[in-house]
Amino acid sequence: MRTNHTELLAYRMGYTRSAFSVLARIAGAGGRRFSGAVAALFSEAYCTSQPGIIRVVSDNLRLLGHPGGAGAARQVFRNFAETLADYFWLADKPPGKAFELAEIRGPLPALTSGAILATGHFGFFEFGALALSQHGMRVSVVTDAEPSPGLTGWRADYRRRWGAETIELGQDAFSSLRAAGALSDGRLTAMLVDRPAGERHLPVALPNGAIPFSMAPAILSWMTGCPIIPVTVRRTPAHRYLVQTGQPVIADRSLPRDEALAACTRAVASTLVEDFLCDPLQWYQFVPLQP
Repeated sequence: MRTNHTELLAYRMGYTRSAFSVLARIAGAGGRRFSGAVAALFSEAYCTSQPGIIRVVSDNLRLLGHPGGAGAARQVFRNFAETLADYFWLADKPPGKAFELAEIRGPLPALTSGAILATGHFGFFEFGALALSQHGMRVSVVTDAEPSPGLTGWRADYRRRWGAETIELGQDAFSSLRAAGALSDGRLTAMLVDRPAGERHLPVALPNGAIPFSMAPAILSWMTGCPIIPVTVRRTPAHRYLVQTGQPVIADRSLPRDEALAACTRAVASTLVEDFLCDPLQWYQFVPLQP
């Protein structure tokens, strides 16, 4: 049986409002370089104590065609830790200061209505909302509930400072209606698609296997007629963040519904996977993706 990092004591203790608040204060006081160095040390200690999680990450890397191995998995954690350090360091910074780290590449269509941003657990995925909001675009982030209401509120407040509102997914249809409402209001609505839980999904082929991708963006596109923009945010060797956007995709309502949703989901996944393959060590998948 493979280990799930969300079941570990370190995760349960660290993934709380109080822990996030303390880490943000430390990072803000110590500076970006200091917080990145401390994060790297913590990631090494974590990896040494969690060989089961290392195996999970190594297995996930192999899905992308990467050879995997303990060294590569440890580098994934180091990259993630340094990105988290930036997340906490930026918590008290004005959006303009944070935007200095951004570079946007790829098509940004002129929108007369809303659009769906589909992204993955890759790089600094929260950063995309900041970068696009600085271009005058209003952004909503669709997210699962955090382990506690306090942490959900902390992260929602963080996004709000960057000009993005939060739509928390629930167990009913109203969260989908809220997402559709944001689109009709002309907002960009962002969601993670490469680790769906309890929602409709479609197996998508990777170089060495397949994983489920959420069909939620395709369903919203079918409902609203809004385009889907695949987007990733990759940390560069210069310690900046490259926001890469792909060509818009729209669910084709001239096709039968199921056929249109599947084709749309595969098109979005294809663009995202292409970016994942550019830097597999920034694909932050810490749970088993296959049985």
